[in-house]
Amino acid sequence: MSAATSTSPGISLLLDDRYRVEEPIARGGMATVHRGHDERLDRVVALKIMHPHLAMDEDFRRRFGREARAAARLAHRNVVGVFDQGADEDRIYLAMELVEGETLRARILDRGRLTIGETLDVTAQVLEALVAAHAAGIVHRDIKPENILMAPDGLVKVADFGLARAIGSSNSSASATLLGTVAYISPEVVTRGHSDERSDLYSLGIVLYEMLTGVQPFRGEQPVHIAFQHVHEDIPAPSTVASGIPRELDSLVTWAAARPVEQRPATAADLLRAVRELQDTLPATVLSTRPTPRELDDTSDVKLPTAHLDDVVAELRRGPRAFPAGLLEDDHRDNGDEKSPVSDHLVDEASAVEKVEGGEEGEGGETSSELTPDLDGAEAAEGSYGAGSPESSEGSETSGGPEGSEDTADEDSSSRTVVLRTPKGRRGRHLPLGTRHRSRPLAVVAALCLAAALVLGAWSGGDWYFNTGPGADRTVPILTGTQLTDAEAVLDSADLAVHTEERFDDTVPAGHVISSSPSTGTTVKKGSGVDLVVSKGVQTFPVPDVQGKTLEAARSEVEDAGLELVEDDPKYSETIAKGEVISQSQEEDALPAGGEVHVVVSQGRQPITIPDQTGKSGESARSALESAGFTVTSSSAHSSSVPAGSVISQSPASGTGYRGDTVNVVTSLGPEMVKVPDVFQKPEAEAKATLEAAGFAVTVEHDRGKPVFGLVYEQSAAAGSEVEKGSAITITVF
Repeated sequence: MSAATSTSPGISLLLDDRYRVEEPIARGGMATVHRGHDERLDRVVALKIMHPHLAMDEDFRRRFGREARAAARLAHRNVVGVFDQGADEDRIYLAMELVEGETLRARILDRGRLTIGETLDVTAQVLEALVAAHAAGIVHRDIKPENILMAPDGLVKVADFGLARAIGSSNSSASATLLGTVAYISPEVVTRGHSDERSDLYSLGIVLYEMLTGVQPFRGEQPVHIAFQHVHEDIPAPSTVASGIPRELDSLVTWAAARPVEQRPATAADLLRAVRELQDTLPATVLSTRPTPRELDDTSDVKLPTAHLDDVVAELRRGPRAFPAGLLEDDHRDNGDEKSPVSDHLVDEASAVEKVEGGEEGEGGETSSELTPDLDGAEAAEGSYGAGSPESSEGSETSGGPEGSEDTADEDSSSRTVVLRTPKGRRGRHLPLGTRHRSRPLAVVAALCLAAALVLGAWSGGDWYFNTGPGADRTVPILTGTQLTDAEAVLDSADLAVHTEERFDDTVPAGHVISSSPSTGTTVKKGSGVDLVVSKGVQTFPVPDVQGKTLEAARSEVEDAGLELVEDDPKYSETIAKGEVISQSQEEDALPAGGEVHVVVSQGRQPITIPDQTGKSGESARSALESAGFTVTSSSAHSSSVPAGSVISQSPASGTGYRGDTVNVVTSLGPEMVKVPDVFQKPEAEAKATLEAAGFAVTVEHDRGKPVFGLVYEQSAAAGSEVEKGSAITITVF
């Protein structure tokens, strides 16, 4: 890495001597994105530099590299291209295609809601990207508006393919990732930690809902509350939140984001066909419509009843008991037209007693069916309560019953109203006892008042028992996938005990919860125990040392350890015999089951071609042979055909040998010179024998055709001179 100044703390000016880091573009929970320049290819790029806490995680670095390489192989016009991935000291980064424009999140914030046509166009282009990715075996796992980029020309590109998987595998950041994307997470990821192609479609359905309405379907103060809604609630139709949305688009959204996986589109291609059909069939006026928000009543601040109404009446029949705080109250106030289901039940009960004892119908022709409580919380039309409404009770002396009724004497003593705390919208009917049914026997009224008094008397004890004491109910929260420390904190705050058991898991990071018992959503009593199965991470096995062993022995040891042996390209070795392991390499000393142990197997000694040095100078021949790896020995010999100092021959003369083998070189001494002997006046036979013994070829000539004395009187080479051995010498004999 080149030495360089810094553009910002922790970021080098130049990464890997290639990528120049320029101004930051965006920052997220995983990385900071900078505009950058590829100095080698002279092009503008986006540099996504991971946060330091991720870069320090070796498991994440390994998985990040693998996922980034997989994403780089995904080439599609609707996918942000990944050019390169690298690590520069403690920084790991991606070099990606720079998309000029904005994210879908920024578009929604700017416009509030997209038009129907814009929504369908964005959805179709995202689905084009998902179809290509799913066909390549890649699941995005983090579809959300922040990962959908909008170019000025209308082109939509999906970013960060594969990175959610790498992040999700990092112990240090899995929880943060879950919390960052919980608004778009599918139910099966929350409950089982499992995701597939249809999980991407669920997330896209949530994004589609948000484009139409400007809001997310599930909201809450804590991420766990939102995740709980994903698991237990169906996504509402967008038209319930915003007007102007056609019914067909409602169906598309709820289909894509169906809670059961099997009820969603089987593939992204199926959903894409449905989107294209809507684009082709919806009128232009509908496509240009921008949905407008509906005005909705907020009932979130009203408490729900803590007991079933039938249980309340049954308890009143049996006698006093401790009821949850806030269930009943003694109300002397005039509450307008607020309805009380408990009051209605009391009235119905009293009416039934009155019918049995006196056989009379309710006053003014009112029967018990007219007093049935509004348990569904629907608003009653004005006047639907007849004489029993608060308005009619004010004039009960003149209109409440038959003329001459004498039951007014106990009106004041029986006018207390028992009210149930009901949700807003379920308007309780306040019934002043003794004013609605003035003909009712006084004993019945007194009995009802006594029952109410006993219930109210036990109120304070019930409040402690059911809300603070051992009778309090607790709901097991969503714990799957969370860090153990977070799960313990949540359970401790809910007054629930924690019991843990550790287990290896291939998908859940170490220190995170695999499952809980009782399961999420189960109602238990305060102080109950919750058993958590906590991941120990992926189970690993020690990698055996197989260097120097035969391939067969190495394979057996590796497979016995639950791992897989992979042969890399073999190499020659001067020291390791053919068929034995030269070296092995893996990133860790221990690997998960099925992990790959790469080995390099020896091909034995490398054969070397023996160069022919015949006729070359002795020094040149030696240098060439030694450079090729041979050991050179030399000898010399006379040669009449090879100049002195040149190679006459070598052994081996050609072919191949091995490094360190010996090659013998014979160097020429030139022709051999011999001293000519003196054979003057020696007999012919003796002279010839002497010269031949000296190495000469002898030719004899006779003077006058025939020798007289048989003695040599002349020789062609002077006696005592040096002549090349093998030369011809002529002698003359007379």
